[in-house]
Amino acid sequence: MKKTFFFLAGLCLSLGMSAQIELSSPTMLEGTKGMNYCFPRFSPMGDYLLLTSDGYKGLVQYNLINQTTKVLTDADNAGYEAQISDGGLMVVFRDVTYRENRRYTSIKRVNTATGEVAVVDAPSREKYAFDFSGGVIRVAKHHQILSQRLVTDIREVEGNKYIVAIEDMDLVLYTNNTRRVLNPQGKCSYIWPNISPDQQHLVYTVAQGNKFGTYVCDMHGENVVYLGYVGAPQWLGNDYIAGMLDLWGDGYQYTHSPIVTIRIDGQNLQIHKVPGHEIVLYPAVSTKGDKIAFAAQEGVYIMDVNFK
Repeated sequence: MKKTFFFLAGLCLSLGMSAQIELSSPTMLEGTKGMNYCFPRFSPMGDYLLLTSDGYKGLVQYNLINQTTKVLTDADNAGYEAQISDGGLMVVFRDVTYRENRRYTSIKRVNTATGEVAVVDAPSREKYAFDFSGGVIRVAKHHQILSQRLVTDIREVEGNKYIVAIEDMDLVLYTNNTRRVLNPQGKCSYIWPNISPDQQHLVYTVAQGNKFGTYVCDMHGENVVYLGYVGAPQWLGNDYIAGMLDLWGDGYQYTHSPIVTIRIDGQNLQIHKVPGHEIVLYPAVSTKGDKIAFAAQEGVYIMDVNFK
């Protein structure tokens, strides 16, 4: 308990005064109306969005500069945890196929300029966690990390140190060739793990039981801070978390889902109602933390983020 107290005190000092976060009114992206795009993801450079369907089928590139779209793949499950190279030239995704009623998952890459698709990791009955940064894909496979350089679109970017995954509901962290089960809340159902840009903290959600909620911890699974509940949490810089706040009406469907932001010490909670949108699901944050995108029934929208 004393350790947690000192951690929180130090965290508060390092974060300084709380910022007030303001979101601009949303603007619909031209060409997305009625297309049923879901789960947007910003490219690291912020020049395009990756979009997919509500079942994660396929990937579409939406160019934020000239408002054009390009289909990258129609593979099943491609939109789930797809990752983009630092310069945006390459996208890595999973492709799910079935043989004799058995599910196989492969990892593929697609060149966004040429449309060329190639297999990175052959189809397997396992679903391996991977990270794609610094131009190198690293696949966590049987307690070891297998690396392969795919692109050099930005040479000076250093790759991530860690790979985080959910395996059999455990919260697992890979570094070098070491696999560690963290499980800060013990054995329970973990979802939505996400490593901070500075690779100092991990945000995750416990999906059920008396420990239900969203938490931040360090990379050892220690110094845990409870944030309440933040659905599909995303890093807004290194000091804040953004996500959705699910409000159920009759217990079967959302009636409201505003955007929520909170500092990683659990302070400065803000609920942002988006004009014209009672339900905002799975908001995505840009790498610079200056924009948020979300998909609605009408289309895909984007907002500016301002720290006051």
